[in-house]
Amino acid sequence: MSAPTPLREIHYVMGTLLEITLHHEPHEEGKRVLARCFQEARRLEEIFSAYDDDSGLNRLNRHAGLGPVAINQELWSVLEVALSLGRETDGAMDITVGPLIDLWSAAEERGTIPSPALVTEALDRTGIAEVQLLPDGRAALGQAAMRLDLGGIGKGYAVDLLTAILTQEGIASAFINFGRSSLAAVGSAPELESWPVLLQSDDGTPIGLVHLKDQHLSTSSSFGRSFEIEGTSLGHLIDPRNGCPVRNRILAAAAAKTATEAEALTKALAILGPTRGLAVVNRFSKAEGLVVHADGSQINTPGFIKTVRFEASAATSRAGVV
Repeated sequence: MSAPTPLREIHYVMGTLLEITLHHEPHEEGKRVLARCFQEARRLEEIFSAYDDDSGLNRLNRHAGLGPVAINQELWSVLEVALSLGRETDGAMDITVGPLIDLWSAAEERGTIPSPALVTEALDRTGIAEVQLLPDGRAALGQAAMRLDLGGIGKGYAVDLLTAILTQEGIASAFINFGRSSLAAVGSAPELESWPVLLQSDDGTPIGLVHLKDQHLSTSSSFGRSFEIEGTSLGHLIDPRNGCPVRNRILAAAAAKTATEAEALTKALAILGPTRGLAVVNRFSKAEGLVVHADGSQINTPGFIKTVRFEASAATSRAGVV
C-alpha cells in the first residue's frame, strides 16, 4: 500500500516561506488544521514584524527611552525567552542589534564601510541589559533610538507554537520548515522511521542527511545572505560584541528541546565560533550542535551524529528528503 497523499501548504510569513506538511485523514480535517496553523503564524507576524510599523514590536521600539509601556502578552513572553537565551548564549543571540542591522544595511546601499565611530555609536544603543520587563506586562527600552529585532528567534518561537497546535489537534505526522532555518518534526513520515532532511551549504553543496522524529533543528549560515562592500565579503549575521558582520564562513546546525533554543544556539555557533559556541551548546539539556567550515571540515558535539542520525555522505537523490 502506498503512503497517503500529504497535505502541504506554503505561505510567505515573517519575510520568508513557511511550509507545513502533514498526513491526516480525513483531508478536510487536515486542511482545517493547516488553516489554523497559518492563521496563528499571521497573528505572530503582526506582533513580531520588524517591517510593519503597526506591529507590537515596532510600537515598543518607538517608545525607546520614554519609560515603560504596555505590550502584548505574546510579545512580553517572547522577549522574556529571548533575554534569557541572550544571557545563556554569552550575548550571541541579541535582540537589541536593530541599530547595527540598520547601520550595515545603509552601508551596503552606499557601498562604503561605516567608520569606527559610527559602529561605536550604534553599539551604544544596544545591549540586553537595557531591556526591562515589568511584572505588570509593561516593557521599557532604556535608551532612545534602540531597536529590537526578533529575526534571530521569532521563527523558532513560532515553530514551537505551531508544533503545539499540531499535537493538540491529534496530528501524528507533520513537518514544519520555516525558511529552511527552523525545522520541526512531529512523529515521522509515513512508512519511514523519521523525516529525512538534507543539510546544504550556501551554494547547494550537500553536507549530509539528518533524520528527525519529534525533534527540532535549526540551521544558520554566517554568509546566508552575504554582501560585498569595498571588495570585502561580509556575512549577514552581526556580531553584537564588536558591531560588525561575521567574516568567517560557517554553517551551524543545532538540535534542541525547542525550536526557539535551537535557533538561538545556531547564532552562538556561527557568531562565537566552534570552540566557544559548542561549549555554549553543551550547557543546554538535550542540545547538540554541528559546525561546518568553508573547506568542508566539520566539528560537532559528541551526541550530534547519534541524536539526529547524521549521515555525512548521504546522496542528494535519496527518496523522501524534505
